[in-house]
Amino acid sequence: MARWAPEETDTMAAIAAEVIAQVGTNRTVIGIDGQDGTDLEHVAATLVAGFEQHGVSAMAATSPSTDPDTLRDEVVAPFRTTGAGDGVLVVHGHGLLAPGVRGLWRWSLWVEQEVGRLERRADVKIAASAVLDVTDPEHPRREWNDAC
Repeated sequence: MARWAPEETDTMAAIAAEVIAQVGTNRTVIGIDGQDGTDLEHVAATLVAGFEQHGVSAMAATSPSTDPDTLRDEVVAPFRTTGAGDGVLVVHGHGLLAPGVRGLWRWSLWVEQEVGRLERRADVKIAASAVLDVTDPEHPRREWNDAC
């Protein structure tokens, strides 16, 4: 018997709703990082679509670097200082949840897939606001990595 799983658009809209409830949308910057081999650009684009389903203006950007000063000067500060009111910027790239960089994001997402799960990076996953399993790309799953 096949199990039901939410579609990608439903999962990403639910994650967007979680962000809206937790941190709001007033010039909010989100960082997306993940295991090697994960399509972070696709995840960012679908998260942007999730925000748009809630009527929130959002856009995605590829990280130009993992240097915190570069990210702050070239990505975060320009987004926060241009425009006013609601708006979300979803920045994606490997290394965005590394120590020294993770503090730039108001909310963050770690993306992983079944391949290599034994090599999970617990330090990075703990730093993430949420974890997304994209083993089945059409039905990604929000993982609950609480320590309870």
